[in-house]
Amino acid sequence: MIKGKTAKEIFDLRFFVRLGCIVVIIALAIFLYFYGKQRTLYVDNWSTEINGESYRYLDWAEAEVDDLGKSEFNPRVRRGVQLRGRTHTITIATEDDNFNLIELDPIEFRLPADQSIISLPALVAGLPVEECIQEFIPEVVEIPGVGTPAAAAEEEVVTEDDMFGDMSMDF
Repeated sequence: MIKGKTAKEIFDLRFFVRLGCIVVIIALAIFLYFYGKQRTLYVDNWSTEINGESYRYLDWAEAEVDDLGKSEFNPRVRRGVQLRGRTHTITIATEDDNFNLIELDPIEFRLPADQSIISLPALVAGLPVEECIQEFIPEVVEIPGVGTPAAAAEEEVVTEDDMFGDMSMDF
């Protein structure tokens, strides 16, 4: 008993309704985290090297991820697709050396990270999808002299005279 209340008074209908609401909210949050979260997949037609083996870019390819519309891929093209959920399918069509259309069976895969990249040349070559997809980490390129206080202090100040040169006229 808590402060003179019986167990029947503590565990009344209101308690179970509140407990049920809390459980539903937690379940909804977990569901939305895994299935409502938006992820980015970059479909890539660049030459790549996987496990020491080189795969040359495709001369032409057409890919469709999750029935979101087909996209054409020329050599060295990368396109991003916004997806929800973790399990997806990709269908690929390409041409062989004799310009015959080759359509691969739909390939199912899971995204390993929020931003992933998948290689079309490696998929067409027959590699397992787990080896063709990896986390996409954008490169950070630092430009010397930009954004650092030491570089800003050493930076030369350009005046009007320096920009236009000596504009005096001697007669």
